[in-house]
Amino acid sequence: MTGDVLEVRDLRVEFPGLIAVNGLSFSLAADEVLAIVGESGCGKTLTGLSVLGLEPSGARVTGQVLLRGEDLRRTDAKRLRDVRGAEIAMVFQEPMTSLNPSFTVGYQVAEVLRRHSGLRGAACRARVEELFALVGMPTPARFLRAYPHQLSGGMRQRVMIAMAVACDPAVLIADEPTTALDPTIQAQILDLLRGLRERLGLSVVLITHNLGVVSDLADRVLVMYAGHRLEEAPVSAVLGGAALHPYTRGLLDAVPAAGASRRTHRLTSIGGQVPLLDADPVTCVFSSRCPLVADACLAAQPGLREALPGHLVACVRAAAS
Repeated sequence: MTGDVLEVRDLRVEFPGLIAVNGLSFSLAADEVLAIVGESGCGKTLTGLSVLGLEPSGARVTGQVLLRGEDLRRTDAKRLRDVRGAEIAMVFQEPMTSLNPSFTVGYQVAEVLRRHSGLRGAACRARVEELFALVGMPTPARFLRAYPHQLSGGMRQRVMIAMAVACDPAVLIADEPTTALDPTIQAQILDLLRGLRERLGLSVVLITHNLGVVSDLADRVLVMYAGHRLEEAPVSAVLGGAALHPYTRGLLDAVPAAGASRRTHRLTSIGGQVPLLDADPVTCVFSSRCPLVADACLAAQPGLREALPGHLVACVRAAAS
């Protein structure tokens, strides 16, 4: 790793009556995979969209998004269009709704090349075929004229990945890349992403709730809850039994153990409800659901501290829990 290619500083995304992402910061080194995990609705996808300036209408976004030192939140719309797809790209969560049903998948991938690489005609077609081969589509030429509805979920996801890596971006944001795929296809997509990372030197932000995917692909993991970063550490620490935050432990306890039966391994759930996100928290944001809550937790939302080298946690009880 040779320095940070992407740095997000104090990202805050607000809607009327809702603070969806609250002061989130993280960095992504060259040739690194950072996984962002958490329950549905914690702000993972919105974070990825905000990095690209694709947040929904009505959102108020503050903070910095530095791509190789350039603040994408301060640049103009034309520069953002030049950057998206060329220097930083995203694999969206559901390819069936992300691909345009009115155009062939070959045309849609070629559109990226025409916009950013200036390719036309036979050269563009050849590059699309090359990309389809790169992502493991058999006999790529026969897919050029296929429409999204004619492809399986796995093939549509491969098209989305081909589109994202078409112009060799420095950063790839993969939002739930294996959602709604059966286990066999999930494994193939993970193998594909791993191979592309090694072959193209990609830095990846992996957004997921699947800790198995994190274990298989990521180097570091950032745990989000209610728009906040609660823990960040190497994957080996978090999944190897050294998670420090009670919320992270709750997520891990809710994952079925491989090969375990119901008799030998009872899953536990995190009780309570996610707090209202209409204002900045005056207590620890997880305090209403935490089994280790103490008086100190009710004083304020704890700041992140380095409990161990490279291991950040926002919990006053982390050392004792």
